[in-house]
Amino acid sequence: MYVYNQTYFNYSAGVLGILALAVALTALLMLLVLPKEKDGRLPSFFQMLYDLFTPKVLVIEKLLQVLYVFLTCLTVLYGIVVFFSGFFTGIGNLVLGLLVLAVGPVLLRVFYELILLLVMQVKNVREINQKLSAAPPRARPAAPEEPPAPPAPPVSHEKAPMAHCPNCGTWYRQGLDCCPLCGAPAPED
Repeated sequence: MYVYNQTYFNYSAGVLGILALAVALTALLMLLVLPKEKDGRLPSFFQMLYDLFTPKVLVIEKLLQVLYVFLTCLTVLYGIVVFFSGFFTGIGNLVLGLLVLAVGPVLLRVFYELILLLVMQVKNVREINQKLSAAPPRARPAAPEEPPAPPAPPVSHEKAPMAHCPNCGTWYRQGLDCCPLCGAPAPED
């Protein structure tokens, strides 16, 4: 009984030691290696750690493909084994083997494609975010500090001439004091 308790204590102490070491290494990596401003200015080993823990590409597609192929092969082989064992054990295994062979790969394919759709959605969102962050910000006109102008008199539905805003390019009916979109003053005729 004493040996069992001593072994359990040693195992628990080892697990706690590994847990404490993992927490300490995580804190060191987060503080010294993984800040964004350290990218490109680290020694080669630490740059490799930075690249490892800050992925720029997703590898989950390849991992999912490998897992899908493995599980499909496993399902087909299991179905074949169960089917042929049905010749010796009864018709139940024959039917089960045929069912696994017919339905197993189809179900695996459906689950694989559903998960792949989610991964593709994440990839597309990441690409859109990268393009938006790389695009120069659009200049927005400063909001006028004066009180808003009184509403313009209603324009008849007849064909009123159109004016073109030189600031934002919007077309609007003539007779307004400013562009309804950006607030730029209407051009003088």
